[in-house]
Amino acid sequence: MSNSNVPSLSRKLNFQLSLMMFLQYAIWGAWLPLLWPYLKSNLGFTGNEIGHMFAIGAVGAIFAPLIGGQIADRYFSTEKYLGVAHLLGALLVWQLPHLSGYWSFLLFSFLYSLVYSPTLPLTNSLSFHHLPDRDRDFGKVRLWGTLGWIVVGIGIGQWLLASWTPNAQEPAPGVSIERILNNPEEGSKAAIAANPKQLGAILNPALIAKSRSSTLEALLKARELAIPTRSVGEGSEARQALDENKAKLALALPEAELQKELAKGLGKSIQGAAQHKGMGDAFRLSAILGLLMGLWCFFFLPKTPPSREEKESAIGRALREIKLQPLLTLFLLAVPVSCIHQFYFVHTAGFLGSYQLEAASTINQLFGVGGGGLMTIGQMMEILVLGLIPLVAKKLSRKSLLAIGLMAYAARMALFAYVDLIPLPVIATLILGVALHGFCFGCFIFVSFMIVDEESTGDVRASAQSLYNLVIIGIGIIVGSMIAGSVAEWAKTASGATDYRALFSVPMWAALACLLILLLAYPKASKQRQ
Repeated sequence: MSNSNVPSLSRKLNFQLSLMMFLQYAIWGAWLPLLWPYLKSNLGFTGNEIGHMFAIGAVGAIFAPLIGGQIADRYFSTEKYLGVAHLLGALLVWQLPHLSGYWSFLLFSFLYSLVYSPTLPLTNSLSFHHLPDRDRDFGKVRLWGTLGWIVVGIGIGQWLLASWTPNAQEPAPGVSIERILNNPEEGSKAAIAANPKQLGAILNPALIAKSRSSTLEALLKARELAIPTRSVGEGSEARQALDENKAKLALALPEAELQKELAKGLGKSIQGAAQHKGMGDAFRLSAILGLLMGLWCFFFLPKTPPSREEKESAIGRALREIKLQPLLTLFLLAVPVSCIHQFYFVHTAGFLGSYQLEAASTINQLFGVGGGGLMTIGQMMEILVLGLIPLVAKKLSRKSLLAIGLMAYAARMALFAYVDLIPLPVIATLILGVALHGFCFGCFIFVSFMIVDEESTGDVRASAQSLYNLVIIGIGIIVGSMIAGSVAEWAKTASGATDYRALFSVPMWAALACLLILLLAYPKASKQRQ
């Protein structure tokens, strides 16, 4: 805890640790929010397959206590380990946009997780090791990680807007959207020939057919009309699809007006598909940042040698310590909260991106497109919350802060699920929901890492942080990713679109259940420190 005799944080150390955090989270934030739309729309993976990708990406966190915490606590300088890991990670993530097969992408995601995941808790433990007052100083340093996430998020969004957003009325020079709609095969070939970078490998009859179905379904929903379906496929491939002929009869729109709506929908579908293709550049940016991070760790971070005083396994001692309250309840809550957290990162970019196609140009000019840039509003609020943590941490109990975080999780999912029913402008409601991320992360995730550090003894803190990282970024994300993928398949509509009300209601109720458990089981004071 802070006291007046603790020395102030030096400018040099502040800069060293702040840039470390900036790069650490910029590397991750460059691609994570965009992974679901990239894999779904660009590579055509199913919801369950994408769930596997997110899950395998968290496997490295399972090994983090062995790979990262134990080595850094006992055998190898933390800054050198971070340098090696980030250089290897840069080589691996550079390959991801060049892969298109399910198994190859899964393999490289697994390898990348092994080298990147352990670095997350180690940047925390390295900071805690050198900071003169963790309550006073860690928030100032950690918020630079949030700034890194914001900068790359908006940067990628602007890049997608400038380089990967074809004109909705004329996707390629000399090729109108009406030409593509009325003559899909010929129009697509002409458009691809005139604009191969943006339209190659994405514009095809399947995209046009899906756009027609989605547009008709949206028109029916807007008029509160029943959605007619028909059976397609046989055996295990059997499913219900939109019956376009009956849909047109139900809408009873003049042909010219119907064609106008279909053309408008196709233009947006082409823009979205092109943006999803361009999201591969996010991996390349992440690799460049990883290279810079590796060099920074090797040559500029303060020396953090391992502790060699004790021969007993640091992991073994850390495991014994987490059996005590409040760590026991905190670790038990970590998995379901991580699952809820994962719903946000898996589905929000695609969810926001679909609304951004309708949004005012001012919003897109500020945040770019694709959803990832708009999500940075959450990180902006996170900065405010993290800046306030040093003040409120001395006035509010840790339990109160955790409860605020869980209430924010539930409120955010409720705003997303019922965005069309809330009497506010849609974009305003979405921005409010995204902004709640600051309270979700700051009051639960950030505070929980503080609690782990406070409740573990000095020479096993890195291992304790890694064990918590295992639960919340390893096991929790694996389980959450699988659930998020399965729920996405369950929440599909007849046209193949996603029913976001059904999808986001699942984590909303889960967050409320976690809040109840916290209120009942988490102690008012640390038993270990009594």
